[in-house]
Amino acid sequence: MRSILSVLLMLMMGSLPAWAALGGDVASVTSDVQVLRGQHTMVAKTGFTLHQITSSDGSVVNEFVSPAGVVFGVSWQGHFVPNLKQLLGSYATNLQQGQRTEVIPRHAVTIQGDNFMLSSFGHGRSFRGRAVVPGLVPANLTPEVVQ
Repeated sequence: MRSILSVLLMLMMGSLPAWAALGGDVASVTSDVQVLRGQHTMVAKTGFTLHQITSSDGSVVNEFVSPAGVVFGVSWQGHFVPNLKQLLGSYATNLQQGQRTEVIPRHAVTIQGDNFMLSSFGHGRSFRGRAVVPGLVPANLTPEVVQ
């Protein structure tokens, strides 16, 4: 069980290039667009701004930014698992330290920490996931807004 999770985490940590880091500021979104050479769409929502980056292969990364300009959540879907080390920034260490609440080999992993939640699932060339820092979520929202 432990070796399967280790392989899954290694695959997740090395797939795609840089993204905005969870807990980082909104300025990092611009660099993500340039690195991905993707199309950037920004949508103002109630209580947050959604930055969506669509790459040429159809992969999508959503970055949820609070009114204070902090990335409080990220989600992804596409043919590959994104580079989670880049995507999660300093929260990447939570992949090793968090409580694994569910691990289904080659399909899904859910990690719950003190102030970090990640769920990722998929197979073949179809992956989706999300990560959120509940302490950074604006007061008028819940972590479930990150989809």
